Formats: sequence, structure tokens, C-alpha cells
Amino acid sequence: MENRRAIAEAVEEANKWPDVQIQAIVMAGAYIGEHDLDVLQERRGENVQAYLRKLGIRSENIYIVPKTLTDGFVVKRADGELAVRQVEVELHPICKDSCAWMCDDPRVTPRTKVINPSAHD
Repeated sequence: MENRRAIAEAVEEANKWPDVQIQAIVMAGAYIGEHDLDVLQERRGENVQAYLRKLGIRSENIYIVPKTLTDGFVVKRADGELAVRQVEVELHPICKDSCAWMCDDPRVTPRTKVINPSAHD
């Protein structure tokens, strides 16, 4: 539920980008120790794609990238438990020409070229 909320909040912010469509790149992963990696990657990708479509992102703008996850994707939660980041979503503007104008546009927050660079810390 927390992951869906984070995705919804990111899409809500991206919807504020003026005069652009949103592209979503979904890294759908399965940890090397899991069974049927390709099936899990496909299922996770489809689930996130369906959710992004519900949030208003066009199907043709959603790209699923299957990924086999290694120990580098294991993170320690605040409670000390280990978790594997099975899905990551990147949102990008699709601009008619260049998107450089967005970097200085006050309607775009945060006003940097990288949106939420510490989101994966």
C-alpha cells in the first residue's frame, strides 16, 4: 500500500508538468533467489502498468524493463528487516521538442534535472 501511495504521489506531481505527456519506465524485478524469475518479473510489471494506467498514464508511454535482482537491491528497513526493491518507477516528461525549458519553469517542482534523487536511499 505504501508503494502504491508513493507511485500515486509521484504521478500527481508529474501531472503538474505543463504541456507534456508522462512516460513511465518500470523496472520489474525478481530476486535471484526466487523461483520463476521471468514469470515474477512479467507479473510485477503488468501489475504496475495496470496501476499506472488507472492513474492516467497512457499504455503506449509505459515501458517495462525486466531485471534480475542481486544483493545490491536488498535494503535494510527502519525496523531492521531486509527488503528487496522489486519494482522501481521512473517518470519522465515527453516534450514536443526539448524539455530543457522545464528546468527553470516555476510550475515544475522540484526545479532540478533529477526528480527525487534521494528517493532510493
